[in-house]
Amino acid sequence: MTWFYSQMVDWHVLLAWCSVAIFFTRGLMFQFGAPRLQEIAKDARLLVLVFGVNACLVVTGLSLWVSLGYNPVRDTWLGIKLIALVGYMVCGHWAMSQARLHLLGYLTALALLALAMDLSINRQFLPG
Repeated sequence: MTWFYSQMVDWHVLLAWCSVAIFFTRGLMFQFGAPRLQEIAKDARLLVLVFGVNACLVVTGLSLWVSLGYNPVRDTWLGIKLIALVGYMVCGHWAMSQARLHLLGYLTALALLALAMDLSINRQFLPG
């Protein structure tokens, strides 16, 4: 175990919750907000923040992955988590890339994100 493990885990968890909060809030702003709120949800400064948080999340995740020696083929929970995260990115991009929110893409992205977070916490796909 490397010296930065506990700090890296703390940062990774913080960044993950920030990413979830921003995605959830932007979706609600698109879905239920007035046109002004929808403009804020698409603001370039917010998109830079989203990109920065997610980029740091990827860096911390890869650092933990390498330092702990996980293998997505051997550790099936990690492989499923990575597939869920790719699906989350695709559905999230589809949901928020147009002038309006695609509700199906948003809900699918939230479900895949919940699966990825559950796998991160419990480290198993099916109980038992």
